[in-house]
Amino acid sequence: MRTNRKLLAIALVLVFLLAATTIPAQAIEEDLVILHTNDIHGRIETELDEDEPIMGIPIISTLIAEYREEHDNVLVMDAGDTIHGRSIANQLEGSSVVDTMNAAGYDVMVPGNHDFNFGYERLLELEEKMEFDLVAANVFKNGELLFDPYEVYEMEGYKVGVFGLATPATYATPHPDNIEGIEFADMVEAADEYVSVLEDYDVDLIVALGHVGFAGDHPSTEVAEEVEGIDLFVDGHSHSRLAEGEWHHDTLFVQAYEYAKDLGVVKTSLADPEPEFSASLISGSEATDVEPDEEIKDLLDEASEQILQDRLGD
Repeated sequence: MRTNRKLLAIALVLVFLLAATTIPAQAIEEDLVILHTNDIHGRIETELDEDEPIMGIPIISTLIAEYREEHDNVLVMDAGDTIHGRSIANQLEGSSVVDTMNAAGYDVMVPGNHDFNFGYERLLELEEKMEFDLVAANVFKNGELLFDPYEVYEMEGYKVGVFGLATPATYATPHPDNIEGIEFADMVEAADEYVSVLEDYDVDLIVALGHVGFAGDHPSTEVAEEVEGIDLFVDGHSHSRLAEGEWHHDTLFVQAYEYAKDLGVVKTSLADPEPEFSASLISGSEATDVEPDEEIKDLLDEASEQILQDRLGD
């Protein structure tokens, strides 16, 4: 009898262990999906023959459309270092990148240090072309904010507040003339101020969209350590590949590697007082069967033709 009871106990333990390994630990009923990229560095064209395939905007756009087809609430974010890097971006001073991001349906971006490579005045010109928001709560010119510090997005039944943070490392990367008179102020002070502002809006989720990263003298984790109330930090700059995100100081940090090789996905449940998250990445190698967006491909062809005409002097 004791032997049978022992065998039964062992069997029950095995059943529980099997259940634990087959039921996803992060499975949630999502109310909002956040898609995110960072550090694209002008890689807007698809290059699937690379060792690490580059999706570019054509495939990313198709994935965005699929998520929007399946979900009511989708926000698409870019964490900077986007408009400069490859010839198709550089020769047109970022306009080709903005055109493809517009067509893909991005909602909001924060400027990275290399987004100032054409000069801050050019970035302001590109902002006029953007059909998405450009936010930074700590970038000043002559004591005035250069960009809107935050945006509030009203979804079906929910409000999401997003504020931007740009790394002070920008002082060291563009030519000094390109950021003359620009101040990259203290990120902790900016975050503290705009978390309070967004709380006054009674938002359901507060997102820091930062081009800050984990390395250097001012890591993004330092912001979360000093400022309470940031639910999610969509980050860039350090080119980190965070397959499931990382928790630091009660804030979930996500990054989607680099060069449009990955698309970040954050499924978010907002039904309870504290949001729940499930973070993942879609890699280029997983998206080789995805049909590229034909509209984006046409825009890239037009950009290449314009570059050719400019070189020929037409």
